[in-house]
Amino acid sequence: MKHSSVEKLIQIGYRYVTRSKGRFYLYLAVFCSLLVILDAGSTQLVSGMKLKTFDVIMKNRLLFHQADSNIVIIDIDEGSLAAMATDYGRWPWPRQVFAEFLEILQEQEPEAVVFDILFSDPDIYNPDSDAYFNEVVGMWPNTFFPMLRLAPQNDDASQVTPGMIPGMGTIPGQSQLDKGMAVVLPSFSGILASGRIGTNNVYPDRDGIVRQYPIFRNHHGWRIPSLPAKIGDTQGWTLPQKQDVFLNWRGKPGAFQSVRFSEVFQDFLRRDRQRPSNEFTSKIVIIGSTASALFDTKPTPMARIHPGVEILATAIDNLKNGDWITQVKNPWMFTLLALGLIWGTAFAFMTGVNRKWIDGIFASSQAGLIGVTFASLNFSTFYVDLTAPITTGLIYFSLARVYAYAEATLMEKYVWLNVEEGVDGWQHAEIMVLHVEDLPEASESHFLTAFKRDLNNRKPGFTVEAFPRKPAGIGRAYHDMFLIYYVESAVKNGQWVPRTDGNTTRALVQEEAQALCAKEHRVWRIGFCQGALPYGQEKGRIQAWQHLVMKSMLDLREQETRQVS
Repeated sequence: MKHSSVEKLIQIGYRYVTRSKGRFYLYLAVFCSLLVILDAGSTQLVSGMKLKTFDVIMKNRLLFHQADSNIVIIDIDEGSLAAMATDYGRWPWPRQVFAEFLEILQEQEPEAVVFDILFSDPDIYNPDSDAYFNEVVGMWPNTFFPMLRLAPQNDDASQVTPGMIPGMGTIPGQSQLDKGMAVVLPSFSGILASGRIGTNNVYPDRDGIVRQYPIFRNHHGWRIPSLPAKIGDTQGWTLPQKQDVFLNWRGKPGAFQSVRFSEVFQDFLRRDRQRPSNEFTSKIVIIGSTASALFDTKPTPMARIHPGVEILATAIDNLKNGDWITQVKNPWMFTLLALGLIWGTAFAFMTGVNRKWIDGIFASSQAGLIGVTFASLNFSTFYVDLTAPITTGLIYFSLARVYAYAEATLMEKYVWLNVEEGVDGWQHAEIMVLHVEDLPEASESHFLTAFKRDLNNRKPGFTVEAFPRKPAGIGRAYHDMFLIYYVESAVKNGQWVPRTDGNTTRALVQEEAQALCAKEHRVWRIGFCQGALPYGQEKGRIQAWQHLVMKSMLDLREQETRQVS
């Protein structure tokens, strides 16, 4: 039963291959071309693969840009929470802690002090502490604070408009509308009056991974800056014009210089300080938290748990040094590249180019495309994403290679595997041996494919095989020879008699051989025989096959002086 199922599958494949006549390569090329064009449009069929490619390359880069040594994180970690709990209680601490910290920190004249803490609610139990903090934060022009942009779906319910918030910019060439914006602002007038505030939102991609950082958001003509962009604008950095940029990660979490908040704060309160007096001089100091209890983490290409303060530090570092990642977006250029790869491979398969050459050239092209993509993130700040041509080219090549294997071997398997026990009879077979003198090895595959295709265009069902090329032995004896055979699928009984239409088949093969060999002025000849292949007797079938092939070889010798082009 199992043998019968295998035979049925082979018969289906046999019929398809013979009827396809090589058009499968064309159909497949059209299908893959449509896939490429759709991906270049709005469907983004391989967008998920593009993001994963970015992650893999970014995480495994050979050359990472080092974190800026002038960016320091003062970390409110688990140790700080525990150390401060005795004197200041559980988080959140009274704002006077940050006021005192900021006053002493400013003695060292840092370039900027960036709070990664949203002071959104007043401390109703410590109003004097809040008043002290509000007074201190307005004293220095180098302090920056975050605000939180809520989902735009909540804008209609908000009474806050961008015009009410100091420091918001405008989009050139656009009119500004007085529309509500859902936002959580700092509750301190000293912070709001400074205008040194920006959003600290990060927006993961569809798979939940943070790869990009917002530079600004457009709200009805208003430019709502992110916190890094507000710092850059104040410091005079050259900022990107795009709303979002890919982050040029400095490595895994821990890449930035970091010191524990509690240790620095306790040293600030000592009469005889032990830490360097210029530890934060001319540096950008970011005060934030990596404590897991405060839940400020996001998944990134570098780690599944990446502290938010380090993501902020990466964005500030990128803008300060102008080395954010710019994705080269020219979908139609990449589409043409993908189409060229697909149709070049299709042409090679359809014209019978040596399969080894196709494999080698295709593998080299894939390696080259992957190399360009990998190199772009290692040696530049541009991301040349060639995922679409790589993916679609691989899809085409893989399917075409499977079909080529089936085309080359299925007919032979059909002849030998449709033997079923219990069925007697014979099949009519016509076997020819074609000898083409001085045919180069490089041309053999092309000749074989073209010859097989042309024969089956005239009469479906032919199989053409080349004798193996070896340095000696059977290959040396039979090089430049092709075995051509046609085995009818019908199983018959009774006495086999030679068929009068055998010469018609022979003439057909001779015509195609003449047409192909004449193009290269090759000398050729054909040996022919016909006979019966026993069905249901594997041993007898093989013996009959050997006999027929030998008769064709003998006939080839007799034809040596006849068929010359």
